[in-house]
Amino acid sequence: MDARRAEGEVRFEKVRKVFGTNLVVRELDLLIRGGEFLSLLGPSGCGKTTSLRMLAGLEFPTSGTISIGGRVVNEVAPGARDVAMVFQSYALYPHMTVAENIAYPLKKRGVPRAEREERVKRAAESLHLTELLPRKPRQLSGGQQQRVALGRALVRDPRVFLLDEPLSNLDAKLRAHMRAELIELHQRVGRTFVYVTHDQLEAMTMSDRIAVMHEGVLQQVGTPSEVYNRPANLFVAGFIGAPTMNLLRGRAENGAFAHPAVRVGLSGHVTPDLVLGLRPEDIVVGEGPFESRIRLVEPHGHEQIAQLDIAGGDVLTIRADAALPLAAGETLRWGVRAARLHLFDAASGLRLDATCTAPQALAA
Repeated sequence: MDARRAEGEVRFEKVRKVFGTNLVVRELDLLIRGGEFLSLLGPSGCGKTTSLRMLAGLEFPTSGTISIGGRVVNEVAPGARDVAMVFQSYALYPHMTVAENIAYPLKKRGVPRAEREERVKRAAESLHLTELLPRKPRQLSGGQQQRVALGRALVRDPRVFLLDEPLSNLDAKLRAHMRAELIELHQRVGRTFVYVTHDQLEAMTMSDRIAVMHEGVLQQVGTPSEVYNRPANLFVAGFIGAPTMNLLRGRAENGAFAHPAVRVGLSGHVTPDLVLGLRPEDIVVGEGPFESRIRLVEPHGHEQIAQLDIAGGDVLTIRADAALPLAAGETLRWGVRAARLHLFDAASGLRLDATCTAPQALAA
């Protein structure tokens, strides 16, 4: 690892955070590689923002250690950690111009005026803000304010960029644009980015790796492909993906997964109570051994999402091409790609590595 990447390496070791009697982060062990874009992903209240704030020095861990570039920073003041944080609210000074907002961290650190102006100029050019430098924040759009907040972080050239849901206040079109800008910015500066979000699309499209959290516990760390295609447990399986994975509860019987609607042959060690996972896009529409009544159809432009009533009182969500004629109340034939099935232990929620064979229909 080169020196630039080594200095941006972040490590959480057995980090806990307690507010009163509320345990918010539990034994967090996480290595963030220097220069990578890592997203902390999870629902509200899962501990991701608290973890980011501890890394920034805005909160202190109850126990455990946090290090940046090999240096433990538990007792280091925020301004001495060489990190820059971009908040959800942007936190711009309304009485300052764009140029003054971007330059403020440098001015506070005593950087000479000529150098400040040169670094502000470079940051503004990088983020397409040059023409906006004389304006005040109230004269800017949400996307422009976001870029100013990024510029204020960029001008410091920190070892680590910390971003706390920075796109959540933007509309869908602008969020997509800013995602692309953040990817480009990360590639250009080569620094470590730690990004907090509850939006899986943001995490999946921007990240080198994703750390999924739930109730203060780290559930899985992996590339977007690893987290999507091999979820470590039922929480990750149900949280990642839109629409979410179908989860059917059943039992192991005579070397097979048994559910009122479907039987799947299994090889490998399994536990008695099982959950079978099927992603909507892995269900073959129009062919296969199953027939089910369509409950509802939702057009999505290029595709349609449908729900099927299956035996056992379960509902199955499928994706289908927009050109396929689907209507509520009709019967649809469908099948499953056996190689794309997921199996979990119902008691622990953990993924099982059993091999699944072609599913057989037991009932409509």
